[in-house]
Amino acid sequence: MNEAETERAVVGIVGLPGSGKSEAATVAEELDVPVVTMGDVIRAACRERDLDPATHHGQVAQQLRAENGPAAIAEASLPSIEDGLADAGVVVVDGIRSEVEVERFETAFGDAFTLVSVETPFETRAERLDLRNRDADSNEGGESLAERDEREREFGMGEAMDRAGLTLENTGSLERFHDEVRKLLHSKQSPEESTEQPYTLEAEITAPVYDTELTERVTEAITGVFPDADTEFEHGELRATVHNLEHLSELLHRQSILDTARGVFFGNQRGDTFSFRIKKQAAFVGVVNFVVDDPGELGAIAVRVRVEEPSVEAVINNVAPPTEDGKPVDV
Repeated sequence: MNEAETERAVVGIVGLPGSGKSEAATVAEELDVPVVTMGDVIRAACRERDLDPATHHGQVAQQLRAENGPAAIAEASLPSIEDGLADAGVVVVDGIRSEVEVERFETAFGDAFTLVSVETPFETRAERLDLRNRDADSNEGGESLAERDEREREFGMGEAMDRAGLTLENTGSLERFHDEVRKLLHSKQSPEESTEQPYTLEAEITAPVYDTELTERVTEAITGVFPDADTEFEHGELRATVHNLEHLSELLHRQSILDTARGVFFGNQRGDTFSFRIKKQAAFVGVVNFVVDDPGELGAIAVRVRVEEPSVEAVINNVAPPTEDGKPVDV
C-alpha cells in the first residue's frame, strides 16, 4: 500500500436496528465526514421498480443480492466511497449487514478499512424504536423488533458484527455515545496527533452533596462534563482528579462559548494553575454554565487545574482556542 493510501480511512458501521448507527452517522456529518448509506442503494432500486421503500426495503434488498450476488449492495456503494475519500480522506459507511460485505470492503480498502460494531441491549433498542414510532406496536402492520432482528441475522448481521475490530457500547446517554464516535473519527482524521496528548495537567474537581441530593446524581453531573472522573465521597462532597479536558473542550466548542471560557480561565489564572466553577444542574445534562455569582439552588462544581507542561496559556489555547468571526483559530 502506498503512502497516499495510508492517509485514507473508511469506517464501516454495523449494528442491529435501534442500536444507534444513524446517530454515529449524524456525528460524522457534524464533523464534515462524508457518510455513504448503503440503504440508499436499496431505496433507489425500490423507486426504479415503482415500489415504496418504506414497505419493500427488505424485500428489494434480498432481490438485489439474489440477482447480483451477496456483495451487490457493497459493490454499488464503492464509487460513492471513493468520491468521499477524494474529498475528505475519511468516509463513514452506514448499513453494512453481512460478512460478505465486510470482506468486499476489506478487499477494496485493506488496512484503511475499520469495522465498528454498535451494540445495545434489546430492551433499550425496543424503547428507542417505540419512541420513534417505528415498532409494530406503534406502526400497525409493520415488523416487530424481534422480526427485524431475525431478518438482519438472515442477511449475516451476526457474523459481520463478530468481525468488527472495534465495539462501541451504546448503553448510556446519547451525549456520551456521540463523544465516543467523535473520538474515533478524530483519530482517523489526525492519527498522528491523536496518539499523544498535547499537555500534561491535573484537574481537581469538588462538588458538595446536599442532604436533599442523591450522591449518584451529583456523580452524573460531574461525569457529564468530565467522563473520566472517578469520584470519591468524603465529608459531604465528591472529589475527583482527571488528567485531560478533552470533553470539556468538546462542549465549549459545541456550545460556541469559547470566548466566554477563555475569559473565565485567564481571569482565574494564578501561576501554574487556573480555576473555574460550573453549575451542577446544567452539568447533569452535559452543558457547561459558568458560575459568575449565584451558583443556583444545587450549587457548583469547582475545578482547579494545575498545569505541568507546556504552560497554562498553551493549555487554555488548546481547550478553548481564540475565535475569529465566531470560528476557532490556531495560535
